[in-house]
Amino acid sequence: MKNIRIITSILCLTILWTCSNDEYQDYDAPDELSDILWLIGTNKNSQDQYSINAATHLSFLDLSQGAVSHEWIIEEGNNFLKEGFNSTDSLTAFIIPNAGLSTTKPKAHILFNNSGLNKVRLLNKFDKPVKYVSSQGILEAVQEGNLWVIDTTFTFDVYAQIKPAFKVYQDGVEILNITEADMPSVSDSDSWPTIEVEAGTALRFEDLTTVGRPNGRSWRFPEGTPNQIGGVTANVSFFQLGTFTGEMRSFRVSPLPTSTVTKLIPLKVKVIPSSQPFVFSGQIKESENEKILFQLNGEVVPFSGEEANFTVNVFNEQSGFNQVIPVQTASVSTDNATFIELTLSQPIYNSDTITVTYDASTNGITSTDTRVLQSFGPERVQMYFGNNILPGNSWASFEPSGGGINNAFASNQFFIPGGQGNGQFDDLIWERVTTKSFDGVASMRYKLPAGEKLPLINLFGFGLADGPGGVPAGTYRVSYRVYKENSNLQKFRMEFGNPTTDIKIFDISAIPNNQWVEVSETITFNEDLTADNYRTALRIVDEDNPGITGPQLLYFDDLALIKLEPRL
Repeated sequence: MKNIRIITSILCLTILWTCSNDEYQDYDAPDELSDILWLIGTNKNSQDQYSINAATHLSFLDLSQGAVSHEWIIEEGNNFLKEGFNSTDSLTAFIIPNAGLSTTKPKAHILFNNSGLNKVRLLNKFDKPVKYVSSQGILEAVQEGNLWVIDTTFTFDVYAQIKPAFKVYQDGVEILNITEADMPSVSDSDSWPTIEVEAGTALRFEDLTTVGRPNGRSWRFPEGTPNQIGGVTANVSFFQLGTFTGEMRSFRVSPLPTSTVTKLIPLKVKVIPSSQPFVFSGQIKESENEKILFQLNGEVVPFSGEEANFTVNVFNEQSGFNQVIPVQTASVSTDNATFIELTLSQPIYNSDTITVTYDASTNGITSTDTRVLQSFGPERVQMYFGNNILPGNSWASFEPSGGGINNAFASNQFFIPGGQGNGQFDDLIWERVTTKSFDGVASMRYKLPAGEKLPLINLFGFGLADGPGGVPAGTYRVSYRVYKENSNLQKFRMEFGNPTTDIKIFDISAIPNNQWVEVSETITFNEDLTADNYRTALRIVDEDNPGITGPQLLYFDDLALIKLEPRL
């Protein structure tokens, strides 16, 4: 028996979805010819015609010439269909009663009901030898008595109807368990349990669906935040007072056979006023359009006239500017009602240091659950910075590989003088590795064994001016991502220019081990960095780390230079 899974070169495919009586014309082959050919209908819901949804039909047509007999054989649970149905018909009405599991007609319309692997067998018999030559090889008839038999099996992966299953948790405690067999209905909503949640808190949802093999899902609560979210697990917060319901949507998307099923979440979420004070949540930042946004632990009722209660102090070290800039407008964000937006009466720059203070003496800002915003500040604003001027996925993130020990295996964009001994402790001190990275696949590892003093080894870089025109003179925010796995180092330094014109020392004494942390400094280049002076050096030296010895294990990734806006 020849088992065929996907052999598109053997199959002549045609679209056979609407099956009217005259769709297939009977074909009488000349008696003296014997040949093998068959047609199988395509599956409009899948990129792979051998992967289909349950309750889907496919049409088969055996066009083999000179065959003594044809036989299509199906498995128990699947059905043969009558002709004459269309895409809007219920296929069960067209099942041929008492048809059994085989038909000797050249044409067969098969309804697939069984999930999992399903086989359709085509058995052709000829009175002379036949063969079929394809890219998969030669399919030859096997002699059985006086006849020659071609026995071919087509295997289809049938995906069951999706049956969503999920759980809901509050504060880590399971409060709802919906199995694949449960079918919640709006008509039963009066019997649904009610769960009280304080405004600003969240419920956690967990997808447990396996039947139907979905590859995606979404959780939908119109009054939740977010109001729609994906993920096997998802947290939805509630800020608005009231009682709300939601739904879970489970789906298969391409390249699998597409299907979507929605199941109600049979739970009434009753949002009550929070018992917590209404406060600044710890996130305040500048947006690209120079607005200052900060988040609160609840949704804000629209307000006006609160501008004078905000104090925004702006300090710029380079220019000496140090003033309170009046707030021109203060309002609730139209994108997210848990944010307040401040528009200042003067321009601000990303080289500024800005703090925001709020005085709640007028009780003028309240939450949708009737709490009054408390005073806060001064809180430092996270400034908006533009893009890294260094090319992504390149030398600054240690992505290219190559070279040897004296290149730290990080391509010829890096160099360590041979006499400094990068390999003096068996393992390399500086080495490009792929075992850990912040972004991309690689980072630069610094490693020292226990008991060793910090050696003088310079990791010189030569890619800084790769872009057209190099790096223009100006003030920049220079940063690295650092991961301390096992290290008590206090500082490292970056040096720029050849000869060195600028040095920046980065304090890493307070950053925690075992997580990536961004460290940054401000640097001013008084002249362009070009091919004549573009060298950098990454260095760890004794004078910055007095008394420090090994072992040391840390990683560097994603050197960035971001242009700062000077305040003149």
